[in-house]
Amino acid sequence: MKKKNPDLSELDQIAREKRKVQFYLRLMLGLGSSCGVMVPIEPFFTTLNELSAQETALIQKQAKEQSDQLE
Repeated sequence: MKKKNPDLSELDQIAREKRKVQFYLRLMLGLGSSCGVMVPIEPFFTTLNELSAQETALIQKQAKEQSDQLE
């Protein structure tokens, strides 16, 4: 993932990317249903899963760093 804005934390960037993917997923599903066609949605879910995994790993890393600082 490219860092577009250095002021945003990595977690904020991941959350932003997830919202974008969710928006486009809803857009494609809406267009697909209004046109009566099947839209391949697996790539959207794959991307969302990857972003969620990155987010989880980053949260766990931050939690570990905070617990290490308390010791």
